[in-house]
Amino acid sequence: MSNCGYCGLENGAEATHCLECGTEFPRPAAAETLSALSVRRWISPEAIDSAFDFADGFHRADWERIRRWIESHVAPPDAREAWNEAALHWVAKLRHDLGGGYFVLESRQAILLCDKPLATARWLLDYVGRATFTIQKHLGDAAWGGESGRHVVIVFSDSDDYYQYIAHHSPDGEQAASGGVCIDSGYTHIAVPWQDETDVANAIVHELTHDCLAHLPLPLWLNEGVAVTLQTAIAPPGRAIGQSDQSVFRSAAINWRAPIMWDELAERHFAFWTAENLQSFWAGTSFYEPGDSNELSYSLAEVFVKLLSEKGNAATFRVFLRTARAEDAGQTAALETLGADLGEIAGTFLGAGNWRPRRKALIACWESAGWQKGGNEVKDPVPPDR
Repeated sequence: MSNCGYCGLENGAEATHCLECGTEFPRPAAAETLSALSVRRWISPEAIDSAFDFADGFHRADWERIRRWIESHVAPPDAREAWNEAALHWVAKLRHDLGGGYFVLESRQAILLCDKPLATARWLLDYVGRATFTIQKHLGDAAWGGESGRHVVIVFSDSDDYYQYIAHHSPDGEQAASGGVCIDSGYTHIAVPWQDETDVANAIVHELTHDCLAHLPLPLWLNEGVAVTLQTAIAPPGRAIGQSDQSVFRSAAINWRAPIMWDELAERHFAFWTAENLQSFWAGTSFYEPGDSNELSYSLAEVFVKLLSEKGNAATFRVFLRTARAEDAGQTAALETLGADLGEIAGTFLGAGNWRPRRKALIACWESAGWQKGGNEVKDPVPPDR
């Protein structure tokens, strides 16, 4: 038997990863598996090959078609394993599309596609498992349970490949510069461009949080606020907004984490936000506007999540997460579960003002951004993939 050094679970002697948190156990070099595409039990490649098309340089899956095949051919208790096999079949096609030295590794929590040196790839897979375990522990019953398969993480070494891949999931093929995305159309998965270990670790935690929350119809500001909050708490310290190179170097030397708010950053917030443009924050569209709007939206979301979390305990905040809806920016859920008015929460930081989300203003923001519409009003507003 093997006891996991991270979570303590006792695993079988044959285990290569902890069944609870995904931590990888040492194993002989001869047993290394660069490609995890071993013999599968539930889906033969031929059964779902027709569900894949090649577009814009990559194989794209018709996940609705695959879902129908699994539901009609696989018993419910075995559906999760069938989804895992379907995901591996898809990732194998992506590996072929990318070529070069790309390979696949898998653990109980995740499937990883990358072309980094083996030691780095193993570290990445182990980090995904550890981060998943920690994120789910923080989110509790608000987190997605993974009934439809494991996390898929694709790490791109070439930025052109990365942007070409994610453009398929963006309106008109356009995509702003990013350090990673959680794509929740079809099979929810994460795509990250390689920069260095610190940046990738931060991106993985951020996007894994989105992955764990993808089943909830959260307002975007709350989704991003929770992701940034957990990224700050879990990932290695990154550069805070406005932090100098010298400060970053010193922070790394002593493992110091920057505070949520710097004086200069607070002044930028106070100068930028008004009662009118804060409606785009509540609607989520401000996160897609370049410049100060994008940068300050993430920062403000983290502040509001901190203020809201102080209104109750961890359990009540999770209830808030499970009940918050984009249609009113989470206002009803905040009032009912935390006894907090979002306008008052905003005023705690921004000062006196009419900060409360207004439904008509939210709808106007969604219509202006061209987010999903139905009839004369926006229904279940769907932003571009994160």
